[in-house]
Amino acid sequence: MYSHLSFIDKVKLEKLLLSKLFLKKNGEINISQIAKCLNRNRSTILREIKRFKTIDEYSAYKSDKMYYEKRKKNNKRYKFTEEQLKFINIRFNVYRDSPSQLIHRYFIKFGIKFPVCVKTLYKWIYLGFYGFLKQNLRHRGKKYKIKGKFDNRGKLTNFKSIWDIENKKSDAGWFEMDTVVGKDHQSSNLVLVEKLSKNYFVMKLKNHTANEVVKKFKDIVIRNNLIGKIKGIITDRGKEFSKWRELEIFAETQVYFCDPASPQQKPLIEYMNSELREWYPKGTDFNNISQQKIDWVVEVINEKLRPILNWRTAKEVFLENFR
Repeated sequence: MYSHLSFIDKVKLEKLLLSKLFLKKNGEINISQIAKCLNRNRSTILREIKRFKTIDEYSAYKSDKMYYEKRKKNNKRYKFTEEQLKFINIRFNVYRDSPSQLIHRYFIKFGIKFPVCVKTLYKWIYLGFYGFLKQNLRHRGKKYKIKGKFDNRGKLTNFKSIWDIENKKSDAGWFEMDTVVGKDHQSSNLVLVEKLSKNYFVMKLKNHTANEVVKKFKDIVIRNNLIGKIKGIITDRGKEFSKWRELEIFAETQVYFCDPASPQQKPLIEYMNSELREWYPKGTDFNNISQQKIDWVVEVINEKLRPILNWRTAKEVFLENFR
């Protein structure tokens, strides 16, 4: 079955065409050997090369650009109604649903299947069809890595380690806690997530101190009626959490601390923070952002349909378990 060369295959082809290892005795390029090396049919390689006048002109980048321009020109458009078009634009460009979330939202709203699969929808987005803006994709096409970073701001004493957790039978009632810091460390937010529902909580901090963290933590607990319902909290060793005993006493719970430079021990809060960063990138001055605006973004995040929750929302699952 014929399939187009990927961009990576084209880059490999470009390098092989320039290599002296694939020259015949008469100086011509051995297309058969190159095809064998790429595990492709010889005719596929010849067809790819013929896009250019000469072999020397071959460029993986230009070839890929030509291919997508042709696809964009020839791609058949599905005819959405005005209401459907408005809906998919708002869900993707305003609420920033992922392609899979958008497809499920579309089915719930209109009672019919979305006309294409997730993979094709991604192509539509990258090609800019129907007003889709690819910068609204999660990570905007970039890859992010969580880097281990030692915190030398202070030390905690007599605390409970994450390794002290016993008999954790489920995620229900377990929380992860962190802070999201703004521009030049001049502003920050206290963030928590409930592990079973993935429900996210964000409160602005007036300053990055332990006293302020305690105050905002109490606000979150009171607002959501969580006293006695939190089984445990996992957080990092930042000095802003040095008054962890006050958190324990107030919420009737236990606080456990990760190993130094180990964000992977609280992966859910790291993931949720990255969703918040989609709205407020690093360098954002949260002093200029109201709690009301943050609440709106958090509401959008908690109203997302999640495949891990069987396409339910975090808010829905949270309310079901913490009424």
